[in-house]
Amino acid sequence: VGLEQSTKRALEASRNPSLPNLLFCDPADNPGGGGRGNTTYVLKAFAEAGVENALFGVFNDAALVDAAYQAGLDGQFRAAFNSAETNEFSLPFEANVVVEKLSDGEFVGEYGMVAGNTVRLGRSCVLALGGIKIVVISIRQQCLSNDYFTHFGLDSAASRCTVVKSRGHFRAGFQHLFPPERIVEIDVPGLTSPNLINFPWKQLPRPVYPMDPETQWDAPPV
Repeated sequence: VGLEQSTKRALEASRNPSLPNLLFCDPADNPGGGGRGNTTYVLKAFAEAGVENALFGVFNDAALVDAAYQAGLDGQFRAAFNSAETNEFSLPFEANVVVEKLSDGEFVGEYGMVAGNTVRLGRSCVLALGGIKIVVISIRQQCLSNDYFTHFGLDSAASRCTVVKSRGHFRAGFQHLFPPERIVEIDVPGLTSPNLINFPWKQLPRPVYPMDPETQWDAPPV
């Protein structure tokens, strides 16, 4: 689902408690497949639209965690997402935030792939950006279960929208909360995007399928 439509659905869910809560995934920025875990397309769109009662995780940005520790618990500061990042998909984004939680990022999981296993996120924090609570970590990894939120006192079951940076492994860790019909895959750019149109191809002869749907190909004579 495109970003505009996904944002619309998130906004509707956040404003209408009679609708089921939703789990959004960002497969284009999946650290399990090599993604940086820090693209801001979804976060920026949801924040600017005014999505409320939402969780976002996990965002990989050690420099931002350092800034949160400097601000201290309940501290307010201007967060600079991706201030030390150079990847073309990891665009900078700034917003005023409040530090709601600081943690060493270590816990034992209960669900999915991390059940019974120790998870180490590195120094971590929870930042409140309007109605969105963002789990920011120092050791890059994908969000594999609801444990990545409950460790910080957050819970996807109580939120209207949850966004995870993962492609598929997260499903086992959230299946007790979200059936498949309430999971939305967002189509945005990123290193692990399954949509080939999202990449800036160079030296590629065009037209070529599937980027150019009307591509004609004639088989060479036998």
